[in-house]
Amino acid sequence: MASSRVPVHPSQETDEQQKIRFQVEMEFVQCLANPNYLNFLAQRNYFKDPSFVNYLKYLQYWKEAKYAKYLKYPQCLHFLELLQYEHFRKELVNLQCAKFIDEQQLLHWQHYQRKRMALLQAQSELATSQQQQQQQQQQQQQLQQTGATGGGPGGVGIQSVQGGGVGAGVTASSQPQQMGGAAAVSCQPTLTTQTGSLQQITQKDK
Repeated sequence: MASSRVPVHPSQETDEQQKIRFQVEMEFVQCLANPNYLNFLAQRNYFKDPSFVNYLKYLQYWKEAKYAKYLKYPQCLHFLELLQYEHFRKELVNLQCAKFIDEQQLLHWQHYQRKRMALLQAQSELATSQQQQQQQQQQQQQLQQTGATGGGPGGVGIQSVQGGGVGAGVTASSQPQQMGGAAAVSCQPTLTTQTGSLQQITQKDK
């Protein structure tokens, strides 16, 4: 009597079984990045098996970010998407089709690094220019704040007036007027005394 194996539901798996299944499925999904391996599967009619096609549909959960981050060859997800279409699975039987896909993938790798370096350099230059603009804006804001609290040229800020700094703006501007008034008042008695003394001298001469 032949024994049939009953598949185990994922919720009934132990932690060790789930770990093994995760590793096996991750390895298989990444094998799909090899066009020659896809040609191997197509020639052995794996893609004509409905259960295998359903298995490919099931593996699409690897597109989620929490699983895709473990993939070393992320281009396998692109091939996994293409394998959902029947006409692509049929074309893989042709060896020339597999070779063409392989060549295109190699060309992409050859030019990918150069394009990526140019893209990173452009992004770096853009980030540098934005930082410079932000610094200039901050300097302008600081200058505006300093001008608002520090008065115009020739004056000293309000803080220096309150703190008794050297030559406060308001006090310094009012001092000449006060000194001028005091000088005018003090000069009047001096002129009077000088006039009286002159009169006395002229009378003595007479």
